[in-house]
Amino acid sequence: MKRREFIKNSAIFGGALAFGGALNLQAQTNSSKQNKGNYMKNQVWLITAATGGFGYELTKYALSKGDFVVATSRNLSKIEAKFGKESENFLPFELKFDKNMVKSFDKLIKATRAKFGRIDNLVNNAGYGLLGIVEETSEKSLREQFEVNVFAPFLLTKAALKLMRPQAKAGGGNSENIVARIFNLSSIGGFRTSGASTPYCMSKFAISAFSEGLNLDLNQFGIKAINVMPTGFRTEFLGESLRADEGEIADYDELRAATIGNFKKYNGKQPGNPATFGPVMFEISRQSNPPEYLFMGSSAFKNADFKIAAVQNDMKATRALAGEAMDFAENSGSAFDKPMGKK
Repeated sequence: MKRREFIKNSAIFGGALAFGGALNLQAQTNSSKQNKGNYMKNQVWLITAATGGFGYELTKYALSKGDFVVATSRNLSKIEAKFGKESENFLPFELKFDKNMVKSFDKLIKATRAKFGRIDNLVNNAGYGLLGIVEETSEKSLREQFEVNVFAPFLLTKAALKLMRPQAKAGGGNSENIVARIFNLSSIGGFRTSGASTPYCMSKFAISAFSEGLNLDLNQFGIKAINVMPTGFRTEFLGESLRADEGEIADYDELRAATIGNFKKYNGKQPGNPATFGPVMFEISRQSNPPEYLFMGSSAFKNADFKIAAVQNDMKATRALAGEAMDFAENSGSAFDKPMGKK
């Protein structure tokens, strides 16, 4: 399957493609001129998949605080039913993956620029979870998972940066002055893999790497990528946003029942409250030095601790064998020998 091949709407929870045209920041519409005086206090958000789960909670909260929001959904009537039609501080936008997706993203960025003139916070929230044991997962399903969870936010970010980068430069952004943020919705699954969820976790590990790489690129402009890693929240993730491949091998019956079956039983009993997502994201958007890694929920922190401890234990056990003992006596080190976030 080619990367830009048409994907069925039922497998899509939002996304984007690159918009190649450079944007002229000097041109402003009457609407954006009217709002310009509020930008120091009120920010502009572009949020994908805004009709459910985290996207809904964030859109609702940002609007309640007086911020400006461009909110996307596969169905315009659905988003208008929840938030109303276009208003002074709200722009609903129908966004689908289909044969016209390049034009759709062209229109999205142009509409955002025309309405508000800027993007202070890009939120790559759209995605779904593909559960599965590696041997049972089809190539087609894995490619579709990556199309939605990886390529879509990658290409949307490229499109948005056509507006955000010149905007940040004009606003005096630099490594000491963060003026815009890119929130990438990864997961604790982008930090630690759980049973029978390898396809999904692979896509979220890619998003975590994407966030780290963006910071190396964009630090100089004052744009911060924030890797958001929640787990255990009562959203639709374990419901309509969760899928499992159809191939089954008898040898994995016990493992499958103990993992995928439990995921479904867990739905609706998670400890995390989605209503807290909006206030936390809003707070981070106002911080002068926002975090690069944002774990969310007690379970996320607990599982991160487990992973970090396991890695440290293995490093301690193998360093004498596989560390400096494998180096040439004379060497100049590695290009990776720098603290995280540093070029």
